[in-house]
Amino acid sequence: MKPTLGILLFSEGPISELVEIAREAEDLGYHYLWYTDVRFARECYVGLTAVALNTTSLKIGPGVTDPYSRHPAITAAAMATLDEVSNGRAVLGLGTGGAGFKELGLERVLPIAAMRETVTMIRALTRGEKVTSQGKVVSIDGGRFSFKPVREEIPVYFATHGPQMTRLAGEIADGVLIANTLNPKAFDFYVGKLTEGLVKAQRSPDSLDIGLRVEACIDDDDEKALDVMRRRVASRLISQYPHWDYLDELGVTLPEAFIEVAKMQDGPDLPKASSLLPVDVVESMVLAGNPRRVSEQLARALHPRVTQLTLRPHAVPGGKLGSVVRAFAEEVFPEALRRRAESVAA
Repeated sequence: MKPTLGILLFSEGPISELVEIAREAEDLGYHYLWYTDVRFARECYVGLTAVALNTTSLKIGPGVTDPYSRHPAITAAAMATLDEVSNGRAVLGLGTGGAGFKELGLERVLPIAAMRETVTMIRALTRGEKVTSQGKVVSIDGGRFSFKPVREEIPVYFATHGPQMTRLAGEIADGVLIANTLNPKAFDFYVGKLTEGLVKAQRSPDSLDIGLRVEACIDDDDEKALDVMRRRVASRLISQYPHWDYLDELGVTLPEAFIEVAKMQDGPDLPKASSLLPVDVVESMVLAGNPRRVSEQLARALHPRVTQLTLRPHAVPGGKLGSVVRAFAEEVFPEALRRRAESVAA
């Protein structure tokens, strides 16, 4: 099965650029556009509304929002409104968040319970129900919409790399976006956890859209592209320290020197940390290089259970995100599919 294409854009660029890339992505055949919901960045739902008003077929949604910085009832109302503005094209991406939580005094408590309670509450509200529930994390007392949503069911996607959250996605979500897992054996692990959730809920495997979210910098200058993604991987790993358990499933072992830098209490030295990451560690998580090189990497990573492939593009200094989005759709993706087909046939 040929996966559908999605794109994830970070809310750091101007809204005009977001709209421009969204229009081009739609013309290039992308089916989904996810837009990050990050504290102290551009407001997610304002950006998504701009996309809704300037596109006709893209499915759009936050990639991802969380149960802590926005009450699920507020998220439900925002999503129902976005669904109305977009004529039924809204999709909800959920995760446990983290960026900006320290500044806001927020903590990620009981994430599994929080996600389950969030999904239950949002679905009940969009069905038009009057909702009262006392949860472990989120609660509501007699809440009900004052309007009728366009659709009673808005698809819910989980962003995850943890085994428990992946299992929960298989149990209750409509889709899942597994991030930066380019090792097929590691992806098998997540498929196994999704299957456990599907079996528990007595759901068909076909009821779950399984997405692979990849980050990529595509440029004819391999070294420049690799430098961008090496820094990106280092930054993400440092922000996650010490919650690195998932790296075992990816088959990734970090150099001791990198770990020592990540542990620095007075703020890690990102350039130094980046220089300590071997190429094989970087390429186990992200794509980097010229279109041919990236297509080779992607072909090895495309698991047969992937039904959605979502790109988060990165540009080299002085480059444009739109060029990466186009190269991925026109060159990398078709070539990766061709290579995969040849591999299966052999």
